[in-house]
Amino acid sequence: AKASNPEDFLAWCAKTSHSRYLVQYKLDGASLELQYEEGRLLRAVTRGDGAVGDDITPNASRMRGVLPSLHEPFSGGVRGEVLMTHEVHETKHADKANCRNAANGLMKRKDGQGSEDLLVICYDAAGTVPRAGRQGELFGAAGAARASPFADEPGKLEWLRRMGFETARMEVFSSGEEVVAYRARVMDQRE
Repeated sequence: AKASNPEDFLAWCAKTSHSRYLVQYKLDGASLELQYEEGRLLRAVTRGDGAVGDDITPNASRMRGVLPSLHEPFSGGVRGEVLMTHEVHETKHADKANCRNAANGLMKRKDGQGSEDLLVICYDAAGTVPRAGRQGELFGAAGAARASPFADEPGKLEWLRRMGFETARMEVFSSGEEVVAYRARVMDQRE
């Protein structure tokens, strides 16, 4: 469910009554899946049409936050957002309309130029059950076999950090009102 303002969110909280709320920043970038087999990066795939994406492994390998290998023999997908910082945009790519457009263009360039200016912040991971699949198939695609080695969302994010991935900060709150107050503090800091 989506809520576009604090009132909608609090109404949703009243209907669902959860004991805790996990809050992270919404990252405005381009989705990327890093596919690993036994802890080694096989390919990096864009969202594409939602089922099959573009293989941009050579470019992604140059991005900050993409790990060529993991500390564990994990097989599966790690999802993240490809971002460009405001600083990099202003100093190197000011000719592009905004950070998101610049990042989208650079990550798919045939020559890979500018990929080193991009950052991947990861937010999701799922193990896979080995099976024959199409190259570039996303782990969330219909029919893709998934297996979660994580007990819960905080455990998944901790695993991502332990492997060396950059992640967005997560806050945990026990009420909807605490979430709304946190959002107000963040909005006050936001440029």
